[in-house]
Amino acid sequence: MSHSPAKIPGMAQRAYLLALLAIIALGAYLRLVDLGGPSLWHDEIIHFQTAESLAQQPWYRHLTGVREVLHGRTENGFVYYGLQMLGQRLAPGETGVRLLPAIIGILTLPLMALTGQLVAGRLVGLLATFVLAVSPLHVYFSREGRPYSLFMLLALVLLYALLRKGSRVGIGMAYGGCLAAAYVGVHSVPMLLAFLFLSIVGLVWGLRSRVAVFKSPYLHYVIAATLALGLVYGLYMAPSKASTVKLDKLKSPGNQLESPVHLSPLSHLALERFLASMTTSGHQSVLMKPRSWILLALSLVGVLAGIFRRPRDTIAIAGMFLLPACLSIALLASVHRWYGLRYTTPALPAFLLLVALGIAAIAEMAGRILSRSKQPTTQQLVTWVTAAVLVLVFVAPNLSAARVDPYRKLDWRGVAQFFDAVALEGEPVLIPNSWPQICLGYYLQDLDRSVEFVNLRESSALGDREVAERSKGWMLTAGFRQTNEVRAWMHRFVPVLKKREEEMALFFYPDFVTLLETRFAAQKGTVFEEQFTRMGERFDFAAGEMLLQGQGWSYPERNSAGVGYQWAVGEQAELGLPIGPPRDARIRLRVLPFPHPEAPAQTLEMWLNEVPLATLELAQGWSEHEVAIPVSSWSAGANILYLRFARSTVPAQLGTGSTDQRDLSAAFDFLEVVTEDTDLRHP
Repeated sequence: MSHSPAKIPGMAQRAYLLALLAIIALGAYLRLVDLGGPSLWHDEIIHFQTAESLAQQPWYRHLTGVREVLHGRTENGFVYYGLQMLGQRLAPGETGVRLLPAIIGILTLPLMALTGQLVAGRLVGLLATFVLAVSPLHVYFSREGRPYSLFMLLALVLLYALLRKGSRVGIGMAYGGCLAAAYVGVHSVPMLLAFLFLSIVGLVWGLRSRVAVFKSPYLHYVIAATLALGLVYGLYMAPSKASTVKLDKLKSPGNQLESPVHLSPLSHLALERFLASMTTSGHQSVLMKPRSWILLALSLVGVLAGIFRRPRDTIAIAGMFLLPACLSIALLASVHRWYGLRYTTPALPAFLLLVALGIAAIAEMAGRILSRSKQPTTQQLVTWVTAAVLVLVFVAPNLSAARVDPYRKLDWRGVAQFFDAVALEGEPVLIPNSWPQICLGYYLQDLDRSVEFVNLRESSALGDREVAERSKGWMLTAGFRQTNEVRAWMHRFVPVLKKREEEMALFFYPDFVTLLETRFAAQKGTVFEEQFTRMGERFDFAAGEMLLQGQGWSYPERNSAGVGYQWAVGEQAELGLPIGPPRDARIRLRVLPFPHPEAPAQTLEMWLNEVPLATLELAQGWSEHEVAIPVSSWSAGANILYLRFARSTVPAQLGTGSTDQRDLSAAFDFLEVVTEDTDLRHP
């Protein structure tokens, strides 16, 4: 049955709307699923607590500046904090912290569809919406309780205003977007400056076309951006009696706190991470992939295609990509601040729109070349199929990163649960600055656990005094730092838990023996037994630093043959062996003594607690050994294996050209406890 021509446009419209709804539904799922699952991090916790304190103040006081209410500096305004308060009313707790940013991220999707359709029709509208829906960076910040999803929405609002030049809708969006941006936070400055510059360009362009200045809609845009920038200055930057830190002091390099990944905004690495974030990643540490270069090339195709068709609109889109990014980086450099992906997020919507324009341009060219039929319908079908293929190949793989990246955060909830399980009442936590206290303290509250935090204020000398006055306790470092002094000082003690995220490390003092003995005496040894069971009662030294390693170990490394190991340093190394009920067992190990051309053969004495087990003579090269442990040698509680060496050597002192200053004894590949019923999984 044939369709009349009148019905085809209606069917196309319905198909477009269904496809758009499906894309928005996918985007909503990515932004809402398990929203409160990942732990909150430092900034989310601080601003959540700030919003709670502001909720006690009359709303009209927020209009004159949040810092007047908070009695200090702030980088965010009442729009952001107001949304935080609303989120807590809708869903108290961690989900509420992120709920409104997620909703704002979802609302950005239909606006992207309208913007793309305004520029180049339905195909670009759908493409742009899908690219944004699965963008790892947009999903990441839509799932974080910070204002960056709102900045991206407002950047798109201002871009839409530039494209709707001459309409009342465009003028209204310009005033509304600029005012909202000013009240969101100080990080709106690069976006507002970009909008102001592009508005001035539009105004000058109109003069060339003999459009009177007072009749140009760009005049309204210039006024809106100028007023908003003035408001930003008054709200966040102007001298205030309430401010405790002056702006000129913030510009001093010595007053800046380093981030966990300290990165100069003008470095090549910062540029690479910026481009990766625009294309394939929502995470700070991921670098460029081949697909990143392809998506970047597609955006350049979009610029070239747009310049020939709609030059003014293309300049606006490219400008709202490049200018906010460049201005953000320049402002960061001017105050000696590190680079973070969040500062350049307003550039994302315009970039993704350029990618969509590039895909559409290639698809349209393919439609003209590949379609043998002169019929527009056939040519259009080829165009849409080509666009779908390009999206599936180069954009759809972003789904994986969009789902994974939001979970690549330090699990402070898990850290708090672990600490609560192993720490005894009254044991203090020494910290280099406020970051660990804010994060760990927040989650310990949920466990009704009260802990004394001692802030060392980046001073190892103060740390030495505290350790001398307290018989035992913990040390925790994470997040920012002014120096590496305290972080390095803490590594003299027993590492108990380490995570790459935020460079978190938890230590115990005074020693490993006290740690295990006091935990088992207080019936808190279960955590260590479970950990050892999960390890298969085996130390795989190439895998990383492990919970039950005490003093005397270096770090995991690999040789040129790919063999992984860790060096024992000094004349003694310690391992915890919490095997549960005592039983007959054997210890198997693979070891390599440090080669010394003149020293006698290396020997290894093995002691379990205070019981000598064996003395091994280690041959040159890797060798495997097995030592029996009768049931009588085990303790019912804590068991510590001591590895004592006849000699240790500093390679740098041998005159062989090595610069290694470690005092090396022997390298270990693995060490495991084997019983009669053990499955020998590592022969």
